[in-house]
Amino acid sequence: MLAHLLGYKRGAGRVGTIAFLPYLSIAALAPNGAALASVVGSVVITELISRREPLKVLFNVSQHLLAVALAIVVYLECGGQPLIDNRLNIVAFVAMFATYMTTNRAVVSGVLSIVNRTAFRREFYVASRNTLINDILAFPLVLIFAVMYARLGYMWSALLALPMVGVRQLYKTVFDLERINEELLQLMVAAIEARDPYTSGHSQRVARYSRAIARLVGLGARKVDQVGTAALLHDVGKIHEEFAPILRKAGRLTDAEFEIMQSHSAKGAALVGKVTHFAELVPMVRGHHEKWSGQGYPDCLAGQDIPLGARIIAIADTIDAMTTVRPYRPARSLEAVRDEIASMAGVQFDPNLCRDLLADAKWAEMQLEVEIAAREFPADASVDHREGSGHRHSSEFRAT
Repeated sequence: MLAHLLGYKRGAGRVGTIAFLPYLSIAALAPNGAALASVVGSVVITELISRREPLKVLFNVSQHLLAVALAIVVYLECGGQPLIDNRLNIVAFVAMFATYMTTNRAVVSGVLSIVNRTAFRREFYVASRNTLINDILAFPLVLIFAVMYARLGYMWSALLALPMVGVRQLYKTVFDLERINEELLQLMVAAIEARDPYTSGHSQRVARYSRAIARLVGLGARKVDQVGTAALLHDVGKIHEEFAPILRKAGRLTDAEFEIMQSHSAKGAALVGKVTHFAELVPMVRGHHEKWSGQGYPDCLAGQDIPLGARIIAIADTIDAMTTVRPYRPARSLEAVRDEIASMAGVQFDPNLCRDLLADAKWAEMQLEVEIAAREFPADASVDHREGSGHRHSSEFRAT
């Protein structure tokens, strides 16, 4: 119960907990119905103390019950015996620990994927990427707690309360840092969009579309996340002061102004490169205006020489440009967008990506992503930007 009460906030109404420490110890000490009953009782009491909504209480009880039950089944199947009366079976203990952590994370990821309408594997990756090391470090504490209780009794095992608090702080610190990083990214994007209201929600929508495309063409969860982050930052170069008057200009750009605008991808890559953690994102940010034909900018890369992430962002960027309302035209239909992408395959866009994405089943998923993004990150169509004001997407101004 103490472990449950030591929960920590993870944002968006979510709470992290280190309750797995005593739960797994109990499961190893007495892998039977009594262990399950004690877990359920502990969760119910702490949930009632916290005054959570009945639906959340039901979910949390079910989640822990399922995870512990499966962990016990695996423990017994691997030859584990109650530690109260038997020697430790380390293989069974490791299997039990892995089963609990995987089940618990999978259940939460499944719910989040439904609520957020995102891919399960991405939610599972995000939930696991920064905590795997913590899980490994926490494993010995679970083991020691169970063994000490079995051999020395509960008085000696109570000495592990302090290390348990330390583990809680370790998990909390990881999630705090992850949240801070995400908030800083959003702050950077907000700063860009404050200069140019035309792009209200643009970066978030392009990030969502880029993740969706990366997932639909079969990239792994880590790569999907990288492409999405690069897409979120793809216009960060526009934060430089020299772009401000151009972004606010009404009317078509001069050649000199357009040349300045073309430098935003290189300047953005330079900014992103200052963050060591984002080193792998730099080529994607720099290359998102390159064209398959080699006539893009800033490096005139062609074909497979263009980073895959940049090729994906280029398509996502165009989808957003065409599906967003402009003062001088309504949003294009998704069928028109599909036709445009198909016509530019092999000229501006990677033809293999286009062929994969435009298949009926995958394009249907992409349509859903556009509908969701339009609700979550609505564009501001009231801004009086004229044709060509710094946003010459290929779909509208092919000469660029």
